[in-house]
Amino acid sequence: MLRLFVWTTIALTCADHWTTWVCLHAPVEGWDVVEANPVAEWLFQQAGLAAGLAIDTALTLAAIGYLALTRNLAHEIKLGLLAVITLTTGYAVLCNLGAVTQMGIAPWSGSL
Repeated sequence: MLRLFVWTTIALTCADHWTTWVCLHAPVEGWDVVEANPVAEWLFQQAGLAAGLAIDTALTLAAIGYLALTRNLAHEIKLGLLAVITLTTGYAVLCNLGAVTQMGIAPWSGSL
């Protein structure tokens, strides 16, 4: 189960960062798009979108690696933390997919 959460979290993190980039990398006429996560918004303002996403990816992968490998936490705690990360990241992906679809900039909309 731990491996499943690790790989699911990694996949969802990639999807989250890709959909975030699609939403925020360029203005979309008629839309005022902002990052909903205040910590990520601060990071993007400080480092820029691409660098901020790279930093976020590195930190997330480090946290996942720590949770997967550490012996300092009980297995159940690791599962719980990874479950929370997986669920919240999955929610972010769903929100981002909804946003890119509504704005008409989803790859399947043919406008990218």
